[in-house]
Order: sequence, then C-alpha cells, then structure tokens
Amino acid sequence: MQSRQPMLRGIFFIVGLLLISCGNSDQQKAQNYLNKAQVFYNQSHYNQAKLALDSISILFPQLIPMRQKADTLMYKIELQVAKRNLQYADSVLVVKQHIVDSLAHPFSFEKNTKYDEIGQYTFKAQQTTADATRTFLKPTIDAHGVLTIMSIYCGAPIGHTTVKASTNGVFAETLPAAKGDCFSYSNLGKTWENVSFTGKAINGLTSFIANNVESPITISLAGGKRTVNYLMQPKDKEAIEHSYYLSEALKEVQQLKLSSLQAKQTIVITSGHLHLNVATELPPNSIEQH
Repeated sequence: MQSRQPMLRGIFFIVGLLLISCGNSDQQKAQNYLNKAQVFYNQSHYNQAKLALDSISILFPQLIPMRQKADTLMYKIELQVAKRNLQYADSVLVVKQHIVDSLAHPFSFEKNTKYDEIGQYTFKAQQTTADATRTFLKPTIDAHGVLTIMSIYCGAPIGHTTVKASTNGVFAETLPAAKGDCFSYSNLGKTWENVSFTGKAINGLTSFIANNVESPITISLAGGKRTVNYLMQPKDKEAIEHSYYLSEALKEVQQLKLSSLQAKQTIVITSGHLHLNVATELPPNSIEQH
C-alpha cells in the first residue's frame, strides 16, 4: 500500500502540470487574439479587430479578465466607428440639405402649427383657381419625404380606386386605394372624387411619370362604374417629376439625421463605459443638440 502512494503522488503531479499547461495555453491563445485585435484597431481595420475580439468570447468564455480586456477594446472600436459615422453623416447632410433647398423652389411649404406635427410641400403651379374644376394628379410631400398622390376627378360619378399611367406601350398602375382613402362630394350638379395613394400603394407610378415627362402620358381612372382616360397636362407631369425627386432627397436627409443621432447616442454610451468625458468626444456643435 505504501509503495503505491509515491506513484499516486506522481500521477497527481503530472495531471496538475497538464492542467496548468492547458490553462497557460488558453491564456496565451486569448492574448494572441487580443494582440491581433489591437494591431487591427491601430490600423483602423475595425471589422477585423471585432472578429478577433469575438473569438476570445467564443473560444475562452472562462477567461473573465481577458474577456474584460476584449470588451474594453470593443468599446474603443465602437467609439471610433461612431465618430467616423457621425462625421460622414453630418458632412453629407450639409450637401443633401442644399439639394433639398434647391429642389423646393417650385413648391410652397405649409404647416398649421395648431393641427400639423410636420408641414407639407405643394407644387405652386397647381395652386390656381382653374384647378378647382379639372381632373388631374396632385402630389404633396411632407417634411419627412413621404409622397402622396391625390387623384382629383371632376364629372359624373365613376367611383375610381386605381390610377394607371401609360405611354409608348408601357405603363405603371397604383394598387387599389383603401376605402378610407377615397372621398367624394357633389355640388351644383358636379361630383368630385379625391382618391389618395401613398407608400406602397403608389406602386411606381411617380417614378414612371418622372422618367417619361417628355412623352405623352395617358391617365386611366378605373375600379369603379367605368374607366375615364385623359392626357396629362405638362404642368402636372412637371409637378409629379419635381415631387418625386424632392421626396427622395428629403428621405435621404431624414436618414442622415437618423444616422447622426444614432452615432451620437453610441458615442455617449461608449464614453460612459470607457469613463471618458462625453463633451470632449462629441463635436462642439453636437453638445447642445444632444
């Protein structure tokens, strides 16, 4: 029995060495990933740095101190990416806002401060008294770039729910309007139908008209008792064209503002994790806005 004790002590010693060896091996491997991540970070290769840091969390979840170091470096990466995104968004925003201002010249902007949260743009050439008794397409755009096309019809009732634009053998057609988007009224023997389309319901109608303004475009109002066809007037094609491009530009401005806000929020959060002064990490003109 006594002769077996030295043997058992030897076995335990060898197992202990193996465990220590394995532990040291994992520690070194994790450190290698951290070193790689640091090099990538110094070179501004942030995606590669993130991959190396993710490997530490996935492969060595038991090495808590090493994972904490990886988290710290990850916050530094997120901070630098957010600063870069903020600089890009704010610089491009200035250019896009100039484009919006230029495209908005043919429009009037109206906002009822009592009832409207945001205002809307209306094409000036379609705001004449003669437009009150004619059939045409009237676009409006809100300040966020959401485009609405109203099909205004004046005549005997037809109950139309769709608008189709065609030229040179090709066409685009709206989806059927929802019941709540169809409004009609009569006065002095005439009937007016106002049918609104927005978002997916427009179904490419505005871009089709904008890309075919030089061609004669026939509008077909259908979905009701009968179909009515008419040829678009030049000013109405122009209204659709200008509205389409203003809408797209306004949407880009809104997206850039959102990207800027998200970047600022990330800077605030990561600065807190890294115990940094937010005021020194944000651009000077962003402090009050935040």
